[in-house]
Amino acid sequence: MEELKALGLSTYQSKALEVLFSKRYTLKELSKVTGIPAGKISTVVKQLLEKGLVQETSTRPKHLYIENVSIIISKLIRDYELKQQSVTDKLHDLATHFDQKANRQTHFFEIGTNVKDNKRLQLRTFHEAEREVLQIINIHHKPKSNRESKTLWEKEIGNAINRGVMFKAIYPLGIELPLILNFLDKTKFQVKRANLDFTRCDIIDSKKVLLKLVHEDPITFGGVIFIENQKFAENLKILFFKFWQEAE
Repeated sequence: MEELKALGLSTYQSKALEVLFSKRYTLKELSKVTGIPAGKISTVVKQLLEKGLVQETSTRPKHLYIENVSIIISKLIRDYELKQQSVTDKLHDLATHFDQKANRQTHFFEIGTNVKDNKRLQLRTFHEAEREVLQIINIHHKPKSNRESKTLWEKEIGNAINRGVMFKAIYPLGIELPLILNFLDKTKFQVKRANLDFTRCDIIDSKKVLLKLVHEDPITFGGVIFIENQKFAENLKILFFKFWQEAE
């Protein structure tokens, strides 16, 4: 019941749904077994029917039932996630509006234009990751340049993996991995090879993205952009796994 309530159902709706998971009941029987007052049970059942969570027979008396519990639970979870995403998006927009109005940089959309920004925003990837980082390292990657920053990032990848974060990275063909990365747990740090000209990016927990506008000259780059937007991250994740399947 508590889990059903957490997904947005009322106490009475949760009680009714819980008992209908295992058995069919008439309206009167459902009221008795759940303890929902007779004056309330019709309203509760009507709400569940309108939500598409229960069904009723055409017989007399009508019996209420659930044909497939896993489908109903999946629907509840999906509806909850959509509602939560809508709330998150609105709050992000609101926070961004007030930050921009006060001429402050917003945490949800940061632009870096120099080496210092590049370092700080790249570290956000490794520090904020909780489950997964997907990296596209394109053909403009120069592993031997800017080694001070890259050594720091490689150590932070190791720290993130020790916290339980999974890394999948697509590196260019022929690029030798830095030594420290070769010693990481291969079940948690996985590498494939492909010569991609796609934008260098990190996709963090399917909700954040770091974009690096790099150039073949390692000193020259357009900048870095850190975006916290789930739909954008999901779109890039689809592209990543397309590349991943085609990579060696």
